[in-house]
Amino acid sequence: MLTTPSDPVRDSFRLSRAVNSTIEAGNSVRRAGLILALAMPLFGASGSMPPAAAIGLLLATTVIYTLGDLWHSVGGAGLAYDLARPDAIGAYQGVDQLIGGLVRAAGPALLSLLILSGTTAGWVATAVLFAIAGLLAPGLTRWAERSRPPAVLAAVNN
Repeated sequence: MLTTPSDPVRDSFRLSRAVNSTIEAGNSVRRAGLILALAMPLFGASGSMPPAAAIGLLLATTVIYTLGDLWHSVGGAGLAYDLARPDAIGAYQGVDQLIGGLVRAAGPALLSLLILSGTTAGWVATAVLFAIAGLLAPGLTRWAERSRPPAVLAAVNN
C-alpha cells in the first residue's frame, strides 16, 4: 500500500467502467501487456543503481506495474466472462481459473530462469513476452468473436 498512490480496488472499478465489450477487454489486455513490458527493464535497472536511487525507481516502477496489473485484471475478467457461451459460463470461469493457477505455479520457475541470472537480458526477455502477449490480445479477441456460432452471438448480445 505504501507504493501505490491510490486504492487498487477503487481503481479497478474505475478502469472496469471503460471495458464494456470483448473488444474493449482485448484492448485492455493489450494496454496491460505494454505497461507491464515497460516495467520489466525498469525493475532490472534498479539492480545497478545506488540504494537510494534504486528505492526510488522501484517505488515508481511498482506503481507502473500495479497499473498494468489492474488493466490485465479488468481485461482478463471481461474476456473470461464475455467470450463464454451463456450456458457454460461456470465452465469457462473454471478453465480461466485453472489456467491462472498453472501460470501461478509455473511462473516463479520461469521468472527464476529469466531474471535471477542477474543480467538485463532476462528482464528484457520478460518484457518482450509481456509485449507480445499484449499485442496479440486484440487480434485473438476479434478471432474469438468471429469464431462463435451465430446462436451464441445472439444469446450474448441479448
